[in-house]
Order: sequence, then C-alpha cells, then structure tokens
Amino acid sequence: MQGLSQKSKAVSSRYFYDEQGDKIFQQIMNMPEYYLTSSEHEIFSQQRKEICEAFNAFNEPFNLIEFGAGDGYKTKLLLNYLLENNADFTYYPVDISNHILEELSESLHGEFPALKVKPLNLEYFSALSKLSEMSKRRNVILFLGANIGNFHIEEAGTFLQRINWYSKKGDMLLLGADLKKDPKIITAAYNDPHGITASFNLNLLSRMNRELGADFDLQHFMHHTFYEPVSGEVLSYIVSLQKQSVNFEALNWKTNFDAFEIIHTEISKKYSIPELESLAKEQGYIVKEHFTDDKKYFLDTLWEVK
Repeated sequence: MQGLSQKSKAVSSRYFYDEQGDKIFQQIMNMPEYYLTSSEHEIFSQQRKEICEAFNAFNEPFNLIEFGAGDGYKTKLLLNYLLENNADFTYYPVDISNHILEELSESLHGEFPALKVKPLNLEYFSALSKLSEMSKRRNVILFLGANIGNFHIEEAGTFLQRINWYSKKGDMLLLGADLKKDPKIITAAYNDPHGITASFNLNLLSRMNRELGADFDLQHFMHHTFYEPVSGEVLSYIVSLQKQSVNFEALNWKTNFDAFEIIHTEISKKYSIPELESLAKEQGYIVKEHFTDDKKYFLDTLWEVK
C-alpha cells in the first residue's frame, strides 16, 4: 500500500521471491544471456583453493554465513573443498524464503552428510544478531551473486557499514559484484528474448493477486528495463499500458494507474573495482584479495573487518 500510494510508485525487489518467483529466478540463472551466475561459478570452480586459503579456513574454527543463500549452486563448490580438506566450520545459510532454505537443506544433507548446516529463515541483520548469541567463533560472511547491486551506492555503503557494526575484528566478508562492461551484454541479461526476466518482474503482480486478492490483469502491464552506464545502474519497471484501477480485496483498498505510469521494482548496479575499494575503505574494511573470472565480467572481493 505504501509503495503503490507514492507519487512515484515502487515495490521492493525483495517481494520477487515467493515459491513461483524462486522457480523463475532459477530459469534466469540458466539463461545464456545471464552471465552473472556462470561467471561467479567459474571463479569458485577455478579459485576455490585460493579463496578458502585467503579467509584462513584451515587455521581455526569459523562460521560460514551466507546471505541470500538461494539454491547453493556456487557455494557448494566451496563447501565441498572445505569438507575435503577438513576445515572446522558450520554453514549458516540465511534467506527470507523459507521454501528455498528447505530445498537447500534437503539438497545439502543428500550431497554432504558430514556438513554442519543450520539454516536461518531471518532478515540478514537479525541472523547476525542471533548468531552473536549462539557462537563466538570468527565469522566469514558470503554475500554473493551481485546482490549488493540491489542498492544504490549510498544504500550499499549503509548496508556494508551495518555488517561491519555487527562484526568483530578479523571477521571477513566475501562480496560478489557485477563489473561495468559492454552495455549490450548487460542489457541482454535483464531483458532477454525468451521473456523469462519479464515473467519474473510481472510475477510481483501475480503474487499480489494470489496473496492480497488484487485484480491485476497482466495483459495490461509490461516489463521495461534499461542500463544507465554512467551510474552503472540497471533499472527495472512495470509499466501500466492504460488508465486503470486495481482493487485489493484483502486490504479493502484500491490504487489507480495512468496510462504508461510505472512501478519501479529493482535496481541492479554494476561496479568498477575502484568504486568497490573506496566502499571498503569508507566502511571500515581492509581489502584482502580480488578474484575475477577470465573475461573480468564479475568480481568476488574479500574484505576483513578492521
């Protein structure tokens, strides 16, 4: 109600991820145009030894905490390497989608019976707070898949500062970020010819229909996205194709749309390496090491809390 009552309508991208949204996002990650997943998978596949050694995985017991764990596709490469080399750690996947955590837990128990895994169906900072009560071990936090790109750069700074605030000296953060590159490559990843990204965006309306009794007619809305290379931001919208009203039965409320009025749904920011290094310094981290794929499309950067 708040987002759709604003002069510039907006709905948070966090609401993409219901059960249907999870399934569509799995399809997105398998698209040839969506290079982000394959690029980061390449980093983990080729450099897992170097990554694990860089965060001192074999020197002392630690907690491996993953924000937005998803299906664990890339993380399993690290988990397997850590287990094979007898690292003493507990894996804490954190996600707001209980459905995806249940699927991940079942998958992990099948693939890695020896893995100590404790899923946390919580907001990120609630999870860190709870974990500080449960364990005094050193934390290594994974925030992968370019999720930091879902913030404007000022918001990213605030988010990273909060992680630092909840952390101890010596804790580490492995941050995944999509790098600035040819705009055509970026645009294709967010506006694919298969219509999968469009269905992911429009699932927000379907979810409101299912859960709030709304009467969005998806034929009267369209997906629109574009990349702005100066800021590095991909901006995604849902566009109303006509003047219309939408009723929400569960809320006893309605909202009106003008023709071609937009709902802002997502930002996906792309970074340069100097931008990321400045963020680290400003928010109280030491940059330990960068890991990139062969094409230098994607970066996983390891930071340590001062």
